[in-house]
Amino acid sequence: MLLPIRSTVAAMRLPRFMRRVNRALTNPVMGTFAWLAPPLAVVHHVGRKSGKRYQTPVLAFRSRTGFVIPMPYGRDVEWARNIVAASECGLVQMGRRVRLYNPRIVGFKAAESHLPAIARTALRAANLPGYVLLAREGERTQPGGGRSRR
Repeated sequence: MLLPIRSTVAAMRLPRFMRRVNRALTNPVMGTFAWLAPPLAVVHHVGRKSGKRYQTPVLAFRSRTGFVIPMPYGRDVEWARNIVAASECGLVQMGRRVRLYNPRIVGFKAAESHLPAIARTALRAANLPGYVLLAREGERTQPGGGRSRR
């Protein structure tokens, strides 16, 4: 008699020590060219406790409404916590700086339609723990839930 096989696929998450390695070594090096080499980009954010300005290299994909950023290190990374607390950030890609608002941390299902078709299959297979969806200024959400069109 054959029993059904249960598939348990855990979210791919890079080890915690890699955060420290990237913060100290990789990010400073990547930050010098990430703003010029898509899908790399640099997120400009302010520390929610320190008030200090930071620049973090990330992968960022343009969408109809803004950008989507995969989160390979988990949903609790400092840059994401900072932009969620501030409700905004700057992003530089290909030498162009854009102001982005309304950061939302979501799973793959919510991010999938915002991702380019060419990246969807690889990111689905990677099973990352989260994605940050960001809206351009015209899509900024008001505190009452309405949208502001500046």
